[in-house]
Amino acid sequence: MERQKQEEIAKARVRQVDDKGRAYGTGRRKCSIARVWIQPGEGNFNVNEKQFDVYFPMLDHRAALLRPFSETKTLGRFDIDCTVKGGGVSGES
Repeated sequence: MERQKQEEIAKARVRQVDDKGRAYGTGRRKCSIARVWIQPGEGNFNVNEKQFDVYFPMLDHRAALLRPFSETKTLGRFDIDCTVKGGGVSGES
């Protein structure tokens, strides 16, 4: 029952993009807030204007960021720019 409800909600969601073709989303975890823009591209991933591997030196944090793309087989197909504030690195990842 719950899965069917989730699928109906997903079907009703309409993709919204800005004039540059970017989709926007906000996420929260612990005390951290992330603002994320995603668009089709070459796989660039920037966090607070730094490459994600520089911003997150721990492999566990990098893996958490890339997991949704590897699971959906879309790794390297989107450019992601995000700004994160608050909390520590673990909450920001």
